Amino acid sequence: MPLMLIKNSRKTRNSYTKAAPSQKENRNFFLSFFLWICKGFKRVSGLKNLGAVMALLTIAVLVPVGLGIASLWLYDTAVTSSFFQTRHVDVTGNVRLTKEMVLQYCGIREGDNCLAVSITDAERDLRKTPWVEEVSVKRLLPDRFVIKLKERLPSFWVHKDGVLFYANERGEIIAPVESKNFLSLPTLVIEPGAEDTAPYLARVLKDVQSGALPVESGVIAQVTASAGRGVEIYLEDREMRLSIATDDWSGNLVRMGVALGDLARRHELQNVREVRSANGNVWVVLNQSVQGRKQSAVCGGWYV
Repeated sequence: MPLMLIKNSRKTRNSYTKAAPSQKENRNFFLSFFLWICKGFKRVSGLKNLGAVMALLTIAVLVPVGLGIASLWLYDTAVTSSFFQTRHVDVTGNVRLTKEMVLQYCGIREGDNCLAVSITDAERDLRKTPWVEEVSVKRLLPDRFVIKLKERLPSFWVHKDGVLFYANERGEIIAPVESKNFLSLPTLVIEPGAEDTAPYLARVLKDVQSGALPVESGVIAQVTASAGRGVEIYLEDREMRLSIATDDWSGNLVRMGVALGDLARRHELQNVREVRSANGNVWVVLNQSVQGRKQSAVCGGWYV
């Protein structure tokens, strides 16, 4: 298609293009647009004075700006005021962690401004610590915080990569054993293929605490989860090993308790090296110093 040229002008240009507007034209355009808006407000609102419309527009712009500036000023004044200075921090539920350690982890310090503390950040930082399972931080204005914790309680020691760790009742690692948080606990060993036995570790601890298994928790030196023998408990003071199969845990536990009670009444516990409860029977292995072999009616099992 041939180009159409505009004649009778100082410069000839393509009719499909327009000249770039000048700065003066831009200013005139924006001024015209503003006046058009003002006239529109005038027609809609029924105001006869265009100046009144412009005043309303000015107020509509300045009021939000003023409120924003005032809010910033009030916030700055509040976060620097001694009225909101932190004076009390209550910490509950901490067992292994001291109050000072909790405050260090969450970043809350007495004397700091209460409003300047981020509750979300404080709870997140506490959850990052290995000992904290659940946490709640509440701000009570003007000068108090309340921190509630639920800690992961250690039940065992676990060796991993040459380092001694605390572990919970399921054998899950919590944190390294250190002098500042030292606690003597039984060593846990989970043998290869014994992962299905691990859930019974918590039951052992519960049965010991309830007395269902007549053993003092303080004398347990090691607990072993074994694929073939169930859960084994080594008693350091007597140098005796107890093995409970998991196929019939409750029944095996009852038979183990009866056997230990019978041995105690006979004053023969000092001669026992191992007691094993499995398949409805109890087997007792005597120390090598005890001569001979004995058959016993204890739970249908044998003294060997």
